[in-house]
Amino acid sequence: MCDDLNLLLSNLNVFYRKLQNYHWNITGKDFFTTHEKLEEYYNSVNSQIDEVAEVIVAKKCHVMATMKEYLETSQIKEAESKPVKSCDIWNIVLKDYETLIENCKKIKNEAENENCAVTSSIMDEYIKDYQKKCWMISQVVNC
Repeated sequence: MCDDLNLLLSNLNVFYRKLQNYHWNITGKDFFTTHEKLEEYYNSVNSQIDEVAEVIVAKKCHVMATMKEYLETSQIKEAESKPVKSCDIWNIVLKDYETLIENCKKIKNEAENENCAVTSSIMDEYIKDYQKKCWMISQVVNC
């Protein structure tokens, strides 16, 4: 489970930077709403990064803590530092949240097999959060 938790941590860290990148580089008529929503999302991810790292440490596992490690292991790819339209952002962010859901489902199953209720519960919260965001984002991806 430690490897999968570190994978989730890597994905969250790269995703956090991607959301900030988009927050800074959003262009177009819906700048204000997208800019604000991206800030909400990356603030939420930031809290999750700390929580996942603490779960890893509590399990007495090595916790990845460098961008080098994150970039080498993450399933989520960095965004380029360039202007981007919200429609493009939301299509990519939706796929990234779907990746996070799959990470969390795998960890939840492992946690249940190991009778680790705390980790299982945390994954339930994340899955619920990510699925709601996917539903909301899916309302705008066909821009």
